[in-house]
Amino acid sequence: MNEIELLKELIEAKRIAHDLQLRIDIWTNDAERIRFVQELENISAQVENLEAQIVEVEDKRYSREAKASMIDQLERYITEINKANPRLNLSRNQGLIIENELFSGIVRDINYLVTDRVFGIHIPAYLKYTTNPDDSVSIPELTDFLRNEINILREIESPNYLILWQYKDQLIDRIRAQFIE
Repeated sequence: MNEIELLKELIEAKRIAHDLQLRIDIWTNDAERIRFVQELENISAQVENLEAQIVEVEDKRYSREAKASMIDQLERYITEINKANPRLNLSRNQGLIIENELFSGIVRDINYLVTDRVFGIHIPAYLKYTTNPDDSVSIPELTDFLRNEINILREIESPNYLILWQYKDQLIDRIRAQFIE
């Protein structure tokens, strides 16, 4: 199997494991609950096996391609963000009800690149800007943050999808720490 086939199987196995864990957490019938626990143990072993195969697969061109696309995606954000009037700030909600839609969009774009074969990147055109201090993030602060993220990605010398997933999870933590909490 190649990297993409392994990745798709891993994503599906993790989805099944998540569903089983939810069933275990809410089920009241003991016999079915025991069956779900056994199924979760089996699928967890499958997840571990798939993760080992992803690390060991020789041809890692897809994860190298994903890493390069992640860098390109973040560079696109920097380019688009800096097209604005420097006196404005970026809107956190981007005109939507979701309070931090700007950051959600960045994470969605990165997540897309680590969950399937890369077929292109999203150009974040039509970003909304604001002078409202309650709904804003500084353009220089976000630009510096994204440049730092690019540097973190560039330091990954031998990417595989597990490392890229870990990067994505850490990106979410860094966004929360710097911009949300």
